[in-house]
Amino acid sequence: MARPRKSVSHLKELYYIIFIVSLAVIASFGIWGPAGYAGFKKARAGLEVQRALVESLKRSNTERLKSIQALRSDKEALERYAREKGYARKDELVQQLLQDSQAK
Repeated sequence: MARPRKSVSHLKELYYIIFIVSLAVIASFGIWGPAGYAGFKKARAGLEVQRALVESLKRSNTERLKSIQALRSDKEALERYAREKGYARKDELVQQLLQDSQAK
């Protein structure tokens, strides 16, 4: 004896199709949407750029602090800095020559 096959109503099939399509839409929005995987990757790349910038600024800050400390404690460093800025002692004569890029 063969079992009688139950027929699935068209409404039930339509319900399953709508359910599967809506799940696919929600899943695709979760992957490619602004809060999904693509947005996550974009945020991660931005974070790496910001971390590199912070590292660069930390190194620059450390170098400047060392320079400030050297200017406070070392008279030769202070004199070298003053000479780079164009200062001289009272009895000295300063001659400034134009560089090639300024002479043209």
